[in-house]
Amino acid sequence: MAQAPPPPPNIVFLFSDDHTAADLGCYGNANIKTPNLDRLASRGARFTNCFVASPQCSPNRSAIFTGCTPHTTGTSRLHTPMPPWEKTFLEVLKERGYHTGAYRKVHQGDEFNRRFDFYRAAKNAPFAEFFDQRPANKPFFLHVGFTDPHRPYVPKAFDPPHDRAKVRVPKFLPDTPEIREDLGMYADFIARMDAECGQLLSLLESRGLADNTIVFFTGDNGMPFPGAKGTCYDPGLNVPLIVHWPGKAKGVVRPELISHVDLPATWLDLAGAPVPAKMQGQSFRGLLDGSSYQKRESVFSERNWHDNFDPIRSIRTGQFKLIFNAAPHFPYRPAWDLADSLTWKSYQDLARKGKLSPAHGRLVQPARPMVELYDLAADPDEFQNLADSPAHAAIRLDLQKKLGEWMEKTYDFLPPSAPGWPIRL
Repeated sequence: MAQAPPPPPNIVFLFSDDHTAADLGCYGNANIKTPNLDRLASRGARFTNCFVASPQCSPNRSAIFTGCTPHTTGTSRLHTPMPPWEKTFLEVLKERGYHTGAYRKVHQGDEFNRRFDFYRAAKNAPFAEFFDQRPANKPFFLHVGFTDPHRPYVPKAFDPPHDRAKVRVPKFLPDTPEIREDLGMYADFIARMDAECGQLLSLLESRGLADNTIVFFTGDNGMPFPGAKGTCYDPGLNVPLIVHWPGKAKGVVRPELISHVDLPATWLDLAGAPVPAKMQGQSFRGLLDGSSYQKRESVFSERNWHDNFDPIRSIRTGQFKLIFNAAPHFPYRPAWDLADSLTWKSYQDLARKGKLSPAHGRLVQPARPMVELYDLAADPDEFQNLADSPAHAAIRLDLQKKLGEWMEKTYDFLPPSAPGWPIRL
């Protein structure tokens, strides 16, 4: 007699808010206390090159639900609700027999929240409630949208607080006491979120669900600091991605390029459900279980209206990044939560005193270049713009062409960059 196929796996999606990849212990920042996520990474796969579709909150979240870049679905502006006609992975999972639930931040509009079988917005809603109410005979998908480490920050969010003297200041930020204090509060919020991840993971164990549950952890965009969130530099795009699939890919580090539009295709693949043809992402299941996988050559990202309009497009390969600033006459303008931060105030104070380095000074210039090109192998901090380098002209042209083709294929509303764009009639 043929054996019955194994039941579809449960899927838990843990989602931090404004969190750059480097800022977890397992990603090399030993000064941030994240024991629960570090343990999850030691038992699963840690991806070092996961990138968001947009360095903005609701646009990138829409990409995770639809598998499409935000401009394709009309969700590229902050707070735009998911259009009712857009099918997401949730509907496909339900057709597969899944029970779906979500806690806290989903950020696709009140109407969209009703697509979940179970939804609790309150921060103090107990995680056990979902497990108490779920049908025992159905696999489940659970989305937990933490609001940490999003601003505004307050002292004493975590006990004991992180030592400000030991906080790691990334190279794209100046090192001042005010910025160290801001980064310390950011670290405290991350640690608080990690503790809540531990509560959920312990609940899976105590309910006997851990062995058939695949856990994903990632962030919605980069850290809420100047030069990160809301930009197409790596600190705004590169987010953590940890996947724990019991019995698979234990303690491995994966360097392959992953886009957030790949997440829903992966979840549907794991669930044995069809991937809608409209989805632009691809499943990376093969990087977890050793099955076939088509390697990505590049990832794309976009920035549009947040609380100011700054249309940007980017393409990133393993070595190079090209950024197209469609409105280069605009200066850098931080999002509202960054504009009121200790870091931006310190930044402006240094600028007034003429104490900013040339690398840091790019954020206070009256305008920006239309095209930026970086060799990430030689310049991981993206300080040296090679767009006008004759030695890199062929690379620039190739990346511009590929970016333009992606914009056309995905129904972008922006024109391609100029000068030097290949014209096709």
